[in-house]
Amino acid sequence: MQGCQPENKVNLADWTPNFFTKEDGLDMAEMAECILPRTDTPGALDVYTHEFVDQIAQVCMLPEDQQRFREGFAKLQADCQQANGKPFRECSAEQQLALLNAQDKAAVDLAQANPNLKPEEFPFFLTFKQLVLLGYFTSEKIGTEVLAYLPVPGRYEPCMPYTEGTPIWAL
Repeated sequence: MQGCQPENKVNLADWTPNFFTKEDGLDMAEMAECILPRTDTPGALDVYTHEFVDQIAQVCMLPEDQQRFREGFAKLQADCQQANGKPFRECSAEQQLALLNAQDKAAVDLAQANPNLKPEEFPFFLTFKQLVLLGYFTSEKIGTEVLAYLPVPGRYEPCMPYTEGTPIWAL
């Protein structure tokens, strides 16, 4: 019943990750916010996506997957250090975005060039980004306040007109 526990509503500086070290957790949280920043909708930090990714890595991954995730994250941080001379959270917004865009392009290019990659060969950045997106779009706040939401049991309307600007449906 872990899903029935209340969300941890603490300041990011007070957050203690379970899977990541404190410094890695802070970098990971900044990366998630860079992927899904606050605009007119909540950002990744607003819906505690960093806690979701940390929990998934700690509880749901097999030990060998955890090791690959740690190694992939360490390489991402090393790439940042090499490119910018400092940790991700200390980089400017432009440096952060440039690094993540480069990582994303390299990962997508690799996955597209090799459609039959084994799980252990799948690019770390795509796994990380998928977890961030999953945590964000399955959060209660996004599902009920940003996406169109019809709680179950609701009525079934198989054909309904679409009005321009209507939010997509939460599934």
